[in-house]
Amino acid sequence: MVKVLPLISFVLIILAAVCTIIGFSTYWYQIKVEAADGSVIKTYFKYNKVKAVVTFDGEEASGTSDYDDVEGEFSAQLKFYKAALAMDILAFVNLFFSACYMGFALFKQITPANQTKLKNSLNGATVFLIIATFVVLGLPKARREDCEDFANDSSYNYSGSQVDQICGGGIYKKFIGSETEVDGSKYSWGPTTAWIAIVIGLGITFFNNIFVYVAPIFRE
Repeated sequence: MVKVLPLISFVLIILAAVCTIIGFSTYWYQIKVEAADGSVIKTYFKYNKVKAVVTFDGEEASGTSDYDDVEGEFSAQLKFYKAALAMDILAFVNLFFSACYMGFALFKQITPANQTKLKNSLNGATVFLIIATFVVLGLPKARREDCEDFANDSSYNYSGSQVDQICGGGIYKKFIGSETEVDGSKYSWGPTTAWIAIVIGLGITFFNNIFVYVAPIFRE
């Protein structure tokens, strides 16, 4: 007979694992430009791809590119995306082992040693999801670093003050925000599907951690 409390925890583990799968399979960040002519450009970023979606007069076109094919410098930003990806994968691995141990607990009593391994796996998943969540917050600083490197290495020969002006907007300072240019164009930026999924997964795993320690899951 399936035990109810282990079943609840098992379902929570699976839901968190799904969130981590979303994390390493889709985009973490987006920049949206609403031009004065009515066109809208949305650019999505993850560890190995950039996707652009352009909408104008009701028509939509999209394309996906490698970073090597996109104008600009992204090396500093990619370090953050890849670090978040690594933490996401490690969280998934810990959740996988947690699901295995909890799967056994659904039907029979597991040994104290396996109970400890289960708790350690959940603790590990929680820690890795915390790191994955917060490491991405460093993107604005990394974006400014990339902007300065690109401006200084370009053939335009920008002066120091010009580089500061080019790389001094809010997008280089804030993780989430928006700005309106003098011509009426609006820029907005912030996290998207993958990061949101990781935050949800973190919340689920954190709650499950408390649930496993507090609820009488392993009692006969």
